[in-house]
Amino acid sequence: MRGENMYRFMSILKRDTLNLFLNPMWVILCIAFPFLFTTILGILTEGLYGTSVSSYDYYGVTMLVFSSLYAGTYSANSFLEERIKQPNLRIAYSPISSLFIPIAKIIATFLFTGVFFSFSGGLTHLFFDVNFGGRMLIFVWLLILALDLFFSCLGVLICCIFKSEGTANQVLSLITAFLGLLSGLFFPVASLGKTMVSISNFSPVTKVLDTVFVMIYDQNYSQFLPVLLILLLLSLVTMVLIGFLFNGEDYV
Repeated sequence: MRGENMYRFMSILKRDTLNLFLNPMWVILCIAFPFLFTTILGILTEGLYGTSVSSYDYYGVTMLVFSSLYAGTYSANSFLEERIKQPNLRIAYSPISSLFIPIAKIIATFLFTGVFFSFSGGLTHLFFDVNFGGRMLIFVWLLILALDLFFSCLGVLICCIFKSEGTANQVLSLITAFLGLLSGLFFPVASLGKTMVSISNFSPVTKVLDTVFVMIYDQNYSQFLPVLLILLLLSLVTMVLIGFLFNGEDYV
């Protein structure tokens, strides 16, 4: 029975993963979004960041972090998309755990965004020589991937709460925009005042960004493990909430 359940789960995961990887619009968006934003913002602010850190270095990192927040949108669309939702209906009413559905969405989204965001990061390094930390690259990438995982989980959780693709996308857009501005992904958060700086310190995105830049330019990874564990804990808590809130009948 356990072997049969694993086979069914892998079948769901395969279908969900192929649904993402074979969607040309999502693939292009996933690759182009961080690359184009890095290009545009890098050109507009060229010369404003000094000699040791170029505008491309700054936005190459921040736009990749910002793109990771959109993993929630991909998982939400995958979760509630009718074309992929219909084949999952029999799973929701089958004797096996209906939680296979949201778990498969999370894993598929994480794999999809992880691959193509990494590819986009490689392009920005190739074209603009963006500094991703040299020998610290693996630590930088693990933090960004952990943030990606958290937002993949968050997208599914929002769907379980609101049960509407349109509403879920609107909520996720607000969360993404707020965290992007609050965490200084586009401009230094200090320009928003001391109160906003204090609030931003509670954002996991701020912690990731600060830790990434410290690792890249100070070769200091003392905060790597604590921030990584925070992101993994947030992902775990989010998945537990999904377990409580997901209902196969509501999914239909």
